Amino acid sequence: MSIKNLKPDKRYNGGIYYPANIDKYIGDGPIICRSSWEKKYCMYCDNNDLILKWSSEPFKIKFYNILTKKEHTYYPDFYIKIKKDDGSIKEYIIEIKPAIQLVKPTPPKRNSVKALSNYKYLYEIVIKNYCKAKAAKEYASERNMEYIILTENSIK
Repeated sequence: MSIKNLKPDKRYNGGIYYPANIDKYIGDGPIICRSSWEKKYCMYCDNNDLILKWSSEPFKIKFYNILTKKEHTYYPDFYIKIKKDDGSIKEYIIEIKPAIQLVKPTPPKRNSVKALSNYKYLYEIVIKNYCKAKAAKEYASERNMEYIILTENSIK
């Protein structure tokens, strides 16, 4: 399916991104943005002259979740290949996450069922993201790449 012929998908906050520089994008469409932050990052990759190639959810990485005690599959948000200031080429795996999902949550002040449930949910997301990041760092290191997590603070 051609990227040019896609219609926006209303299920995702970010929608679908149509690159202006199709020759820089690796892969087929659609480029599904699961958040407005991902859509902004697509625009950045597409329009940045130092980014030679880029892709969205380019490959899968296996990770072990210490909470479920099972192996899972994870698709990192982006892959980019850049030309650095010294002329060298560097490859990165980029993950975009809300900052709140990267730090241990604060225990609730009230011990209501809802408050404890929300706390448990956030805690589990932080642990899962830690497990994903650990596996992605190893994957990147084995391929002479670098793994970076961006948050809403760095995307603005």
